[in-house]
Amino acid sequence: MEQISLRNELYRKILHFFLILIPIAYCYLGKWTSLIIFASIATVVVSLDYMRRKNPKIKIIFEKIFGVVLRHHELEGDKLCGASFVAIATCVNFLFFKKEIAVTGFSILVISDAMAAIVGRNFSSGQFFEKSIAGASAFFITGLMVLITCGMIFHVKPWFYVFGLLALFAVTIIESRPSLFKVDDNLTIPLGFSIIMTMFDVMWNYTL
Repeated sequence: MEQISLRNELYRKILHFFLILIPIAYCYLGKWTSLIIFASIATVVVSLDYMRRKNPKIKIIFEKIFGVVLRHHELEGDKLCGASFVAIATCVNFLFFKKEIAVTGFSILVISDAMAAIVGRNFSSGQFFEKSIAGASAFFITGLMVLITCGMIFHVKPWFYVFGLLALFAVTIIESRPSLFKVDDNLTIPLGFSIIMTMFDVMWNYTL
């Protein structure tokens, strides 16, 4: 994947951090009210992202607004951009998974993915799969902090932390090796975490 400038990467991740408002809104508004809002926003974002490939005028407007934070393959490629995958992941994640799992998984995407990119760009280190050791370490450490924080907020059972650690390790691998699924990590990180945690929950019923 091509690199964008460090300044644009910082802009991109600053906007990324604002996505933490999504799980906060979910907790305050409740599942169905928030999902109506999420689905409405997702419909607009994905529709505009798709139509800009068909309509030059929409493309110009889209690039003026988002061009500074989009990578080259998002501007010129035929696939949806990262924002569309975030919108899709938001709806799927909060629709199908339990609150404590969905909030934790999405918060890991928001915080850990951003920190992995920032640290990976600013600190040289050896390679870890397709990313750097520094970036992967930042992802895992901040993900652990998110896991502990969410666990305390939702008053989960101790097994939540044990299984959460395993799920976090798995999504660290997913983030570090994007070619594994060849799907945008804005989708694979939260859904990967939530699917793994839900599988453990079905077997152990540890979240209640």
